[in-house]
Amino acid sequence: MSPWIIIVILGACAIAYAYIMPRKNKAQEPGHQLVQEMESTLEHYMTEIENDNDALIQRVAEMKGEATAADQRMQSQLQELQQRLDQLEQSKMNEPVASPVQHPGNMPVQASGGLQAQALVKSVQAEAAQQAQEADLQSSKTESVPQRESIKVRYAELFSLHAEGKSMDAISKQTGIQRGEVQLILQLAEREES
Repeated sequence: MSPWIIIVILGACAIAYAYIMPRKNKAQEPGHQLVQEMESTLEHYMTEIENDNDALIQRVAEMKGEATAADQRMQSQLQELQQRLDQLEQSKMNEPVASPVQHPGNMPVQASGGLQAQALVKSVQAEAAQQAQEADLQSSKTESVPQRESIKVRYAELFSLHAEGKSMDAISKQTGIQRGEVQLILQLAEREES
């Protein structure tokens, strides 16, 4: 073969290849366009997710601030109630004993207190009056009965659970006695022993 035929054949191949190449690019363009559209859609979706996450983080921060503020309010109310309780106990200690039973209306209530404090004081007064009445009933019963039953005997299950090291909540659940009553019974038993 002569060299000029080889050059012509190579030239023809180059021209054919040049025609084929643009067709491949044109065929690939719709696929490339689809990839670009998917990338833009994913970027848009990621932007929306980031915005949603930012809004969620902001809401959580607001809720944390609200919870902290509520906690501070509760702490200040608790301190105020504790001060009022101390004042009531001090005034009760300074009062002369007029009668063994005090009725709920006899305890002073500060006018500047909130409704919650007044409700707490009234409930404490009602409980004190009820306990005083129960004490009167028990004292009248003890006059007729020569020996009174020990608190440890009456609540043997409670004291056995307490001796095992159970918490007040666990004792309350097992015995069916309210937590405050469990605490009161344990305190009365300590006083009885001393």
